[in-house]
Amino acid sequence: MLFRLLINFNITCLLFTACSSGYRAQPIETPSEALEAAFEDASADPLIAYTAPMPEEWWGLFYDDQLSCFIQTAFQRNPTIQEARSNILFAVYNADLVRSSLYPTINWGADVLRSKFSETGIIPFNMNGQQTGQPPLVGTGGAAGIPVYFTQYETEFTLSYDFDIWGKRRSLLSAALGEVQANIADEMFIRLQLGVAIAEAYYQVQVDYQRIEIASRQVAIQERVLELTRQRAAAHLDSETVVNLAEAKLAEAKQVLYQILGHMAIAENQLRAYLAGNFDEMIWDMSIEERPLPRVPLPGDLPFHLIAHRPDVISQLWLIESAGEQIEAAKAGFYPDFSLTGLFGYQTIHLRKLFEWPSSYYSVDPAVLLPVFDGGKLIANLRGSEVSYDQAIYEYNQLVLNAVREVLDGIALLRYNEKQLSAYHEIFTQNAKNLELAQLRLNHNLSSELDLLNSESSLLKARDQEIGALGNTLHAILSLIKALGGGYETCMDGDA
Repeated sequence: MLFRLLINFNITCLLFTACSSGYRAQPIETPSEALEAAFEDASADPLIAYTAPMPEEWWGLFYDDQLSCFIQTAFQRNPTIQEARSNILFAVYNADLVRSSLYPTINWGADVLRSKFSETGIIPFNMNGQQTGQPPLVGTGGAAGIPVYFTQYETEFTLSYDFDIWGKRRSLLSAALGEVQANIADEMFIRLQLGVAIAEAYYQVQVDYQRIEIASRQVAIQERVLELTRQRAAAHLDSETVVNLAEAKLAEAKQVLYQILGHMAIAENQLRAYLAGNFDEMIWDMSIEERPLPRVPLPGDLPFHLIAHRPDVISQLWLIESAGEQIEAAKAGFYPDFSLTGLFGYQTIHLRKLFEWPSSYYSVDPAVLLPVFDGGKLIANLRGSEVSYDQAIYEYNQLVLNAVREVLDGIALLRYNEKQLSAYHEIFTQNAKNLELAQLRLNHNLSSELDLLNSESSLLKARDQEIGALGNTLHAILSLIKALGGGYETCMDGDA
């Protein structure tokens, strides 16, 4: 169905350009060559699943039950999602309202009227059988004139129908249905944004868990270094300057620990805010450094996939379709409107005669209305709808450019962050070997405990850098998933 929408979209552009005066905006062509080149370059990357489909529940790629629970909980409780769903309902009800104009309106009514006329007015009345020259009233016992007091009973059906000969209301309905579909796609895009934001905050907390453990060990090392340095200074093996330097390094290690603790607290609050709960959810340490990194599915037909599986782009396509229908509705406003109004009912002052034929009345009123002069209202409406169409095209073009850039950035970030992660892992491995050698030297009395502590401190720094690179790689994975649309499957039925 997406192919039909794209084809109709292009045909609409051509017809609209031919029928309308002046320049009309044109949709941009997707920069397919750049995407295909990036696709080829990334095909051998270990974190790319070549030509694999993106699952709808993309967070399952991480095999983390806690993350899956957080995302599903947020989808149920987050106010932003709830607002997006209410926007869908509002658009559906608006479409139902527009659809109702395609059908006739039939009403039934009834009333009982009790009245008294003036006895001294210009119209003669008969209250007590006085002769006034008026013919006798039926059902008044032969008395002439109009009764002062009477009760009138009435019931009627009314019908009104505006013929949609020129398709104006059908165009408005199509425009309203397009807005429904656009709101559905918007809701999916908000879900994607929220899910990625939750995963980013979650993995920031997980990274901070590991960094806090490293920083705490660094503080313990610097405390031991300070203790040994003071002992050496007391034995006149080191100067007071060395002691001061050790104290400064201890203070610096504590400052790093406090900074990470504060950063983690903010990330936890942000994650809990997404969950829209009581800010008391537990976030467990999942030891992410021990888990394998997910492979991001990269579809083979990347240029088409980028348009078909980005909910924000699909939403804009529906808005363009809606804007085109608004133009057709504005054009139909120049043609005459045909309508039909009918009325049938019964009216009497004698209840038992209410549904007899003499008490019936009816009217039929076919009408035509042709706009002759409106001070330029119809022209302004048409030109305004054309400008709205152009604006929708411009926004679509910008979305396509942003989508292409985000995909290219995501692929580049993922590739280079993965290489940095490998490099930091190599640095960590070398420092681990140095620590083993320092331990051997200490065991054979070839070096001091200070040398061992310094080697362990270097290892921890390398480990901290590796954990940071892991966090950056996870962030790059999430960015690419978001750029690819997160497994969004479009449903382009066009029906509400």
